[in-house]
Formats: sequence, C-alpha cells, structure tokens
Amino acid sequence: MLRSRLVGWLLLGIFVQAVELRAAAPAAPASAKPVPTATATGTAASAAPTPPPRLNALPVEHAYQKTLRSYLASLKEKDFDHGVTTKFENTHAVSDPEEQYRFYLSTLTLHPLVGTKRGVPAVNTPNKNFTLAMLETPEGVKRPPIYHDALAQLIHWKYDGNPYYGNKGLKLRAFVSMVVGLVMLDEQLEHAPELGGSRTDWLAPSVLALAFPYKYVTDVVPEPARKAYRDGLEKMGRRILDWGPKQEEPNLDVVATVALWYISDALNDPKFTAEAEAYAKRFFTDPQYFHPAGYFVDRGGIDLGFSGQTNYFSTWLALVSKWTFVIEAVEKIHRLRAHVTLPQPDGKTTLGPSHYHNRFSADAWRDQWEWGAFRDTAAALVTDEAAYLTSPLTTTILAGAAQKRAGFWQFQINENPKLRTAPGYLKTEDIANGVWKFGIWPSYNFPAQVNYGYVAYPARAYAHRKALEDANSPLLKSPFLRDENFVREFDKAFFATKQPSYAAILHTGPIGKFDQESSFALLPGPYGLGGGQLSAFWTPQTGSLILGRRGGMSWDKTFDLIEEWRLWPIHAVSGTRVDGKIFTTARITQPEVTADLKADGGTVRVNGIVPRNMLGQTKALDGRLEYARTFTLAKDCVHVETTLKTTGQDNFSDLYETLPVLLREGAVPPKAADTSTTIEFRSGKGAWATASPEWTDGVTAVRLARFGGAVLVEFERPRRVKLGDEWSDKFLSRVVCRNVLIDLIEQNDKPAVVLEATAAYTVRAEKK
Repeated sequence: MLRSRLVGWLLLGIFVQAVELRAAAPAAPASAKPVPTATATGTAASAAPTPPPRLNALPVEHAYQKTLRSYLASLKEKDFDHGVTTKFENTHAVSDPEEQYRFYLSTLTLHPLVGTKRGVPAVNTPNKNFTLAMLETPEGVKRPPIYHDALAQLIHWKYDGNPYYGNKGLKLRAFVSMVVGLVMLDEQLEHAPELGGSRTDWLAPSVLALAFPYKYVTDVVPEPARKAYRDGLEKMGRRILDWGPKQEEPNLDVVATVALWYISDALNDPKFTAEAEAYAKRFFTDPQYFHPAGYFVDRGGIDLGFSGQTNYFSTWLALVSKWTFVIEAVEKIHRLRAHVTLPQPDGKTTLGPSHYHNRFSADAWRDQWEWGAFRDTAAALVTDEAAYLTSPLTTTILAGAAQKRAGFWQFQINENPKLRTAPGYLKTEDIANGVWKFGIWPSYNFPAQVNYGYVAYPARAYAHRKALEDANSPLLKSPFLRDENFVREFDKAFFATKQPSYAAILHTGPIGKFDQESSFALLPGPYGLGGGQLSAFWTPQTGSLILGRRGGMSWDKTFDLIEEWRLWPIHAVSGTRVDGKIFTTARITQPEVTADLKADGGTVRVNGIVPRNMLGQTKALDGRLEYARTFTLAKDCVHVETTLKTTGQDNFSDLYETLPVLLREGAVPPKAADTSTTIEFRSGKGAWATASPEWTDGVTAVRLARFGGAVLVEFERPRRVKLGDEWSDKFLSRVVCRNVLIDLIEQNDKPAVVLEATAAYTVRAEKK
C-alpha cells in the first residue's frame, strides 16, 4: 500500500523542519494559503510582512493574567532544573499484554517531539529561558523553545526506565510555555485580531495544545495560578462556543470539538461540559456538518481524502470522550471508506474513485495525516470497521515496544538543534527563546505531538484485538475480500455491491457548491464531479478497471482545467455548444435518488437538471437539459441506461457519454505489460481490434484487460465510439486513465440540436 511511502514521508517531514529558535512561526496547514492572516470579514488573505512585536511584557489587563504573571515572577532558575543526569533505560521488561499493546501504540509515531536536531530542545533548554526576565524582553515577549503538549507526554509516559516521569522541573517548564501562549493569544484576539486566530477553525489548534497538558503538569502549580489558567482556558472555550464552526474546512473545525473536551476536563464544570458536548453533538450529527452516509460536509460536498485529517481528530475525541454519537460517527466514517476503496490484485495496493472529491485527486485511503499506521490502528480501538487496516501483531513486536519507545525519547534528547548557518549543532548554553507570534498550527508537527492511542488507551483493547485474530474474523479483511456478497446503501450518497464475479461502487450523492456569496476563500476548480456515476467496476482478477477520478486542486491551483474536459475521467454526459460553452452532468450538485434494493441486487436511479451556469461560465446553456441514469445491479453485471432530454434551445458541437478506464498506476508505463490496461473494440460480431482515438462506427462492445482478466462493456445497439487522450493525475496519485467516448449526437461530427439522447450498456466480467 501507499502506507509504506507515507511512513517515509512522515519521517522526512520530521527532519526537514527548520525550526528557528528565534521566533519561528508554526507552519500553516497544507490547505491554507501560506502564512494566512485574516481580513475584517474573516476570509483568508495573503499575509503582509510580519509586524514588529506589539508587547515586550506579558499582558496584565485581566485578573487571571495578573495572577499568572505574578506566579511566573516568583519562579527561579532552579525551579526549572529537571535534575536528570541518567539516560533512558530500555531493558525493563513489560509482561502485561495490555500494557505491551499500549506501548506499541506509542511507537507508531516518532512524536511527541522533545528534541532532535531540527526539533525543539524541551529537555536540553537552559533553565534560565523559563524565567520572567527571559520572557519579557525589549525585542518582544518570547516563548521557550518547547512544545508543551509534547513535553507533557514525556512527563506522563509511565515506564520504569523513564527518568523524567512525573518530573517537577519539566512540569513547570511546560506550564510557563502554556501561560505565555494563553495570555498572549487572548491579548491578540482582544486588541489585534487581524493578526490571526479570530475564527474558530484557526484558533482551535492552539487552544487544544494549551488545554491538553493541563492535567499532566499543573499538580505542582499552586491553586491560585491553576484557577487563573482555567479562567483563561474557559475564555478561549467561550469564544469557540460563541463563534461556532467556520465551515470552510471541516478538518480544522473538528479540532474545536477536541479542544472543548479538554477544556471541560480541566474545568470540571458540569455546565461547560454540557455545552461542549452539545457543540460536539451538533457537529457530529447535524447533516449540515456530518452527512449520515459517513463523511464530513466540505463546502456542501465531500472529500474523503482530505478528511483524513478530520478522521484523526474524530478518533481522538471518540477515545477520550467516549461520547456515543462520536463513536457512531467514527464507525460510519470507516464503514464508508472501506466500501469505496478496492483491493488490487497485487495484494499490496488499494484503488478507489475520487471524482466526487472537492480537493484531493487521490482516493479515500491515500489521504492526509495517516501518520504511518498510527491513526488507523488507533481507530481500530474505537470501531471494528477499522480492524482490517491494522497489521497482525507478534509477541516479539509487543514485548519490545516499551524499549523501542524509550529509544525514541533518548534519540530525541541526544540531539540539540542543528545550526542553520554553519556545520555542527547548537551548544546547550546557546539555546535561546523566540518572539511569540501566532500561527494556525501550534507546532510544525501538530496534531501528532499527541499520541492519543497511548494517552487514551481503552481497557482490554488488546484482548479484543486478539479475539478477532484468534477467530480469523472477516473484519480483518476488506469487505471486498470477505466471503460474502452484498448490496449496501450509504444514505443515498453511495451504493456498493459485491457479487460473485465483480464489485461496483456508485456515487449518487451531493457535490460541493461553488458559492460566490460565501464568506470563505474560494478554490479555483470544480468542487467535485458527481451527478450519479458508476464510480468503479472491479473484479478480483483485474482490479479497478472502470474508475472515476479528478485532477484535484490546492488553494491557488486546479488540475481540472476546463479546456481539458474531454480528458476528465468521469462517468458523465458532457459536451460543448457551437459557441464553445462547456457543460456536464457531473456538476449537478444534488441529484434526486431513488433505489429499489434487494439482498442480491436492485436498481438505483438518479435524475436532475444540468445547471445553466457552471465551471466559471455564465449561461453555459440556454435551454433545459433533463438528465436521468438508471443502474441495475445484477448477479453477474451492472446495466447502465442514460437519458438526456432537452428543450431544443442549444446547438451542440460535441455530446458524449464518457466511461473512465484506468490505464495504470504510475506516470511511466511499467515493465510488466499486464499491469497496464489494454482497450479493444469489437464491431458487430467480428474480432477484437485495438481501440482507436478515431471514431469507430458500429461498435458493439469494448474489452478492457489487465492482470490476466478482462471486463466487457456491451452496448444494447451498435455505437460510434472512440478513445480520448490519456489523462494523468499530476497532483497526488500519478494514476493514468483514458476515456471511452460514446457519441450521443451521431451526426458524423456535424453540430446538431438534440432533443433526446440515450446510451445503454452492460458491464460484466469476461468469462474464462
């Protein structure tokens, strides 16, 4: 799977971080504009040059701020001395299998980071850096070079060989860092909100990092200072409760639900806890935010790949809160993702559709923030729907897990940051603080500074996992590899079927809306391509041969160029008018769906009106185009029937039904010929011939062959058909596809007014 490559990417990401110890701003999320700020309306905007520091002393405008500053002023250098002179001992045996499994989870990320040559030297930083004199400077208020949420876990990591467990000096270091972050963030939100953080999604990550460590480090802090810190946390929580979700990026909005839980845990106030739970319940159950099919609503649509980030926090919240509605959402998420990602014949990779995604070109499991195997293994602690994503465990792996994690910690502490302007490493005495400033992420590696699988490990998780393995449970396999056949509906958004000879995925749900009136930054390309499609047709021998994809986009660039619409690998009716205006059924944002399903098959019908304005064009159509498509799911095939009816007001130069065919994975053709798809046409009952990019008349069937198997597309009547040019995913996955184009005008390339057009065909696995 791609997972092995993601592990490498993860480790590379750790070590390419160039942390500047003198005022490094945390990196912006991949989805946001570089170093985003906020305008008066709260939308994203390009950042101006960083202004000079506003303050050179901690704010004391509010009572809680005064109390916290007074407490920091009372602390001396010696208070921050951790006194540890020994290294981690990694020879301590752990015999309890539950503890072994818990430690195993802690090894799935190198994080939390408390050191490394490009990390933050939380343990090695000199004591003086935490004194008030080093925080309040003429250059501005400074922050110590530590991640307090990461350091809290080193302190909390309960292992006989951890010399830092429960260390008072480190707890005070973390608390000082937390205080600086809390009071400075509050002061900025009140007096300079334009500098960032004045919306829920951009504020929540910092608040989560400030709330999480509270219960791990404050037992050494006097109650007046603890109470003052809780007051500041509650103030931040109230902002989130008042503002509500931004609805620009669900992966950021969901962070607020986790932050509110940790604030409620710190406050231990039933009223606040009830409000935090109500906020989270709305976010995880209201269709405005969470579609009952099992995905978070992204600008009115869906992006299962981009929601890999959202799933990270959902799993975290499910583990710590144990709220039923969150657990149910996590189950729905993983159940859907399991049914839209198909195993390939090599037994190593998976491949699914992505055409409906708002942003990502890749499928559901080629996503963000997978963090190696960590997130998925943690999700399996919540729901068995994720069990098939985890690896089998051996006694050797489990027995050595604690020692392995101990080695991680010691490795981090052994290295000071590497010098940026000369060879060598920073001397311990030269480690300095940096000027505080806001960033969306409180650390470069957020959110993986918290290994919530270890922190929130549920009772008897290993026993449950072992029972699944001992029983050889089918849950340990993809649904498409289990010894069962099925037809499953996901709240009219998706349908998936597995039959004896094939499997198919239908997407019939909503796609994102390009709303010029919205208050958030507009993305440049189409917010998904839907309308009701045969998203994938798979056989055990061929893998995914029919496969709908999209080019994807970042905040400033789209790979779905409108002039390349013929190449888009989608199952849609698309075309142009004689004036060059382009239209497609794939931009019907909410088709009507009816289904009549039985245990072994059934029918699914979608219909809708093709939008008049689309893809950045006004009046792409003059008349009304009514579209309908019926899918019949049978034991041995999928039958498709498409109908387009018009009011005769548009003159078409092109009108096609497109069938997207996977050619190969990888931009360069592989050496093994059978890993690339061959496409052949048959006219009448004649022999198969290599498919042509020129029109071929009288085609009765198309043959798609790969990995020694084949799929047939058989037309109800002879059709005029050709191949489109190759399409390549240049964004994420490097998948290459090619459309089979079915002519719906049938006037030998002459423009025509078409009152009705139809296409009907059957897709089946070729019998040996």
